[in-house]
Amino acid sequence: MNAVVKLTGYAKTTEVLETVVTVPAALIPFARTVAGVPASDPDVLAMYPLTAPQAEAIATKADLALEPDRFDYCLEAIAEPGRSRASQTE
Repeated sequence: MNAVVKLTGYAKTTEVLETVVTVPAALIPFARTVAGVPASDPDVLAMYPLTAPQAEAIATKADLALEPDRFDYCLEAIAEPGRSRASQTE
């Protein structure tokens, strides 16, 4: 997989992606369980919207700060720069 599992934050007022933090590799199984990611999606290829308590559970375990009043959070995999064909120029 060329993507990294992230906790993403979308602005509640605009729905624009404004914050992205990497979920530490050791916590991905925990984050998958909290988010309800099915076994049929081992690479977290879909986007999983999180409730505030779900996002807070992942953030607390990963020692990440959240702003639940400003953002709606999701668990999703995002390609790192340079790890995707889409990020390559001709």
